[in-house]
Amino acid sequence: MPPTVAETIDFMEMGWTKLLGDAFATLLRQEDRALRVIGRSPKDANVIIEVIVKERPLHDAMVDFAWRIFLLSLLISLITAALVYFSLQWFMVRPMRRLTDNIVGFREDSEDASRALHPSKRPDEIGVAERELAAMQSDVQTALRQKTHLAALGTAVAKVNHDLRGILSSALLVSDRLEDSKDPAVKSITPRIISSIERAVSLCTETLSYVGKE
Repeated sequence: MPPTVAETIDFMEMGWTKLLGDAFATLLRQEDRALRVIGRSPKDANVIIEVIVKERPLHDAMVDFAWRIFLLSLLISLITAALVYFSLQWFMVRPMRRLTDNIVGFREDSEDASRALHPSKRPDEIGVAERELAAMQSDVQTALRQKTHLAALGTAVAKVNHDLRGILSSALLVSDRLEDSKDPAVKSITPRIISSIERAVSLCTETLSYVGKE
């Protein structure tokens, strides 16, 4: 005698939603039921086939298929994750590390031209950041060169003013003696000479005072 049928499955009347639900139910069910399956023959549409099958072999086949799908999906996920990781490392992490290392090195010695960044031609945001950083470093190095030049120029001006002030002080002492001259022409121009020398000495003193400030 055939086994007692637990459920009848008619492929001619069931939709895909019912078939999908029954498939998941078979995958999760543990007992071995007898199923009555009705459907048209794949070779002749006029022939209707009716069979009684056990559910357990179908369950085992679906579990095996699910495990193979799971392992294949896991392998694809691992390959995708590796590709994403190496892509991020190559296109984002390495350029950003290059930027940060250059910023740290440039901060340690801003006057060294070899520490300036050589930007790439990337059209994205990292390329824009590289070009802007290179331009900023160029401006900073230009400002530092101007600062060094001005510092050297200030030192030279201070030295010249110091020597000039000594010379003018000596001239002022000599001019003081001209006031005792009995020559009317010399005596008339002596005040203007002394005034001019005093103004020059005052200018040198103010220049030295300005250069001496920070």
